[in-house]
Amino acid sequence: PDTPLFRREAGRLLATVARMVGVDNLALAEDVVQDTLCTAFEVWRLRGVPDHASAWLMTAAKNRAISVLRRERTARRLAPELARSIEEHRTPAPLLDDLLQPGLEDDELRMIFSCCHPRLHEDVQVALVLQLLCGFSLGEVASAFLVTNAAMEKRLSRGKKVLARSRRLFELTAADFGARLSAVHRALYLLFNEGYHGACPDKVVRTDLCREAMRLVRLLVAHPPTATPVTHALAALMHLGAARLPARLDQAGNLTVLFAQDRTRWDGTLIAVGLELLEGSARGNEVTEYHLEAGIAAIHAAAG
Repeated sequence: PDTPLFRREAGRLLATVARMVGVDNLALAEDVVQDTLCTAFEVWRLRGVPDHASAWLMTAAKNRAISVLRRERTARRLAPELARSIEEHRTPAPLLDDLLQPGLEDDELRMIFSCCHPRLHEDVQVALVLQLLCGFSLGEVASAFLVTNAAMEKRLSRGKKVLARSRRLFELTAADFGARLSAVHRALYLLFNEGYHGACPDKVVRTDLCREAMRLVRLLVAHPPTATPVTHALAALMHLGAARLPARLDQAGNLTVLFAQDRTRWDGTLIAVGLELLEGSARGNEVTEYHLEAGIAAIHAAAG
C-alpha cells in the first residue's frame, strides 16, 4: 500500500468525518480515520490497491463513522445532520491527480481554516493544520517548531479542546477566511519546506509533501476570498522550487547544490506556472517574505 497516499488522503477524510460527527467529536473523527487507514492497509496488502483508492477510503470512512455513531447510540440525535452530510458527499471522491472543485463548501479547505481559531496562538493553529490536515506525526510537528514531543503534545491537546468547544466549525464567513489566512500560509510553507529541505534523516527530499503543499495552495488560489497576492506569491515560490526537484539529488541520492544541478532537468512547465503566479502576486501593495523568496527563485529559473 502507498503510505504517501494515506498521508495525502488523511486530511480530506478527517475534514469530511468531522463535518459528519461534529466538531465536539473531533477525537472520534480522528479515531475513525485512523481505523479506516489501518483497515485499508490490511485489505490492500492482500487484495492490492483498488483503482479508485480515494473513493474507497472516503466510502469506508463514512461507513465507519455511521457504524460508530450507531454503536454509541448517538445516531438518533445526529440523524438529520448525518443524512444531510451523506447526501452532500454522495459523489465519488476525485482521483489524487485531480484538483478539488473550487467553492467554499470544500470540507478540507474549511477544516484548515477552522484549525486557525482566533482563540489559539498562531503556532498552535499551524501545528494543528500540520497534524490534522497534512498528516504530520507528533515528532515531525515538534521538529518543525524546535520543541520536544511532550511540549508539542500539550499544545496540540489544548488546541483540540478549543476546537471541540467551538460550534462554528465549517461555518466561516469571508472575514474569518481573511483573518486566518496568514496562519494557513505559514502551515503550507512549513509543509513544503519539510519536503524540500529534507529534515527527515531517512529521506532528504520528500516530493509527496511538496506536492501536497502545492495542491493545497492551489485550492487557495482557486477561491476568490483566499486568492490574495500573498497567496499567489506563496504558490509561485512552491512551483518554482518544485521545478528544481528532479535535479536536486544525484545518482547516489545525495543533495546537489544549486550551481551544480543539471538545469536541463528542471521542469519547464512548473517554471512557467510559477512565473505566472508571481506576476499575479504583484497586484497588491504588500511585499512579504514569500514575494522575496519567489523573486529570488524566479531569477534562478531565468538563469537556467
